[in-house]
Amino acid sequence: MHTHVGWKQTTVELTCSRDGRHWSRAGKRQEVIPLGARSQWDADYHDPCWDPIPVGNELWIYYRSVNRGPDDRNPKVGHVIGLAKLRRDGFASVNAGDEPGTVVTRPLTFQGRALYVNAEAGEGGYVKAEIRTRSGKPLPSHGLDRCEPLATDTVASRVVWAGAQTIDCAGERSVRLAFELKNAKLYSFWIE
Repeated sequence: MHTHVGWKQTTVELTCSRDGRHWSRAGKRQEVIPLGARSQWDADYHDPCWDPIPVGNELWIYYRSVNRGPDDRNPKVGHVIGLAKLRRDGFASVNAGDEPGTVVTRPLTFQGRALYVNAEAGEGGYVKAEIRTRSGKPLPSHGLDRCEPLATDTVASRVVWAGAQTIDCAGERSVRLAFELKNAKLYSFWIE
């Protein structure tokens, strides 16, 4: 376990912005790349070198770090480059336990016809999706009762309703998506 010391130490945490000007910390300041143990090369200072690089189903994050040792002026080693790997879109998730939970989006307008999810379902778990009108009424052809549950660990699975693989919004200009989860994590969704 890492011990904080008297000199400047930095970790990698998440920040987010909707406009690129105003930023806030996300994830309750949880460390994305934790500092290493006092005896490790990356005990004191993390600095990401580039944006995350998508590689297959992972994001690769190269970072430099250092172990300053007992004397701030004399690091044990110079800066070293490390590689942290993260599930693709795995920065944050909506989680549910043994009791099913539901999360509903704000109204969305889109062009695509297929819904995909990046999710992880544990033992006895699943993720299902429903399309609702702007006011929240489920579309009969795309309700939770017709959705085939995703009960696996996947970074890109298509959501299917009673064999229908495409989204039919029945003339609605914008719709809401509702996701029901049980013993599962939902990392992201997108429409193509």
